[in-house]
Amino acid sequence: MMLKVFTCNDHEGFWPVGVASVIVAADETEARDLLKVELRSHGLKSEQPFTLREIRTDRPRAFVLMDGNY
Repeated sequence: MMLKVFTCNDHEGFWPVGVASVIVAADETEARDLLKVELRSHGLKSEQPFTLREIRTDRPRAFVLMDGNY
């Protein structure tokens, strides 16, 4: 099975200082479900909408998830 990589930087966090998560899943639906479970395991709510960004893995790339510019 080929897995995909997703990032999210707008889910709920403990403090309003930015968040960043990486999810590895078969598709976006599974990624969303996995992130919700993981957020809950950290004591975070997962009711608010969040954005998933798929990271293509067909070539080398770098992504800055949080650059500190608030």
